[in-house]
Amino acid sequence: MFTRFDDNKFVFIVVRGDMQLSEAKLKQQIGDIRPATPADIERSGAAAGYASPIGLKDALIVVDDLIPQSQNLVAGANETGYHLKNTNYGRDYTAEIVADLAQAQAGDTCSNCGNSLSVVSVNNLTTRKEFHFENILLALAETYRDNKGLTLPYPAAPFEVYLMQIAGKEMDTRAKAEELYRALQNTGISVLFDDRDERAGLKFNDADLIGCPIRVTVGEKNLKEGKIELKKRTEANSQLISAEETLPLLKK
Repeated sequence: MFTRFDDNKFVFIVVRGDMQLSEAKLKQQIGDIRPATPADIERSGAAAGYASPIGLKDALIVVDDLIPQSQNLVAGANETGYHLKNTNYGRDYTAEIVADLAQAQAGDTCSNCGNSLSVVSVNNLTTRKEFHFENILLALAETYRDNKGLTLPYPAAPFEVYLMQIAGKEMDTRAKAEELYRALQNTGISVLFDDRDERAGLKFNDADLIGCPIRVTVGEKNLKEGKIELKKRTEANSQLISAEETLPLLKK
């Protein structure tokens, strides 16, 4: 039993006892609602705990579409302590709205394909009024990941490129990494520059965990040959490219 916000109309819903009402489906039919108060219920002639649509006053009756197909049901008698046996839609009461109001259950038949439905947990990503960004991030993390971390696609990644500088013993790798960092920024490519004084293995692990689409590594061994390592997060192998090729390749 509900009351509609727009006009304070008392609304009585009828669903079978082996089913649960879907308030989302109900709101699509009649608009926003709130639970009926004891005063609302009393004015309609219903009795809480023993209610039925039979004999109600000034009430909007809304019936699930399985009710007309179900005969001889037990319903409340609108009198405390009593129920009615063998009630039938059409003979004992009618409704202004007959529609699908029940929550779908596992094993129900799909109205489109005829197969059995399964129930899965979901996160609401958006409504008509707003996006739920926390749930969107959770969904992305569940979808784009492997055993090392995130594998985010370009539109969803916080940065397009993870630029890693590995300190050298004989040559200055930082200068080349900073040069590449500035060049990428000047072309509009978003970059996360990891120039921390940490072990290379730790940086590689962090890069995989964060999940930027491309990792670019500037290290002494390859830089001596004029090469820079480029690796896509979703691919197993990396490639060595000349320092001059790096920017044109990333701009594609």
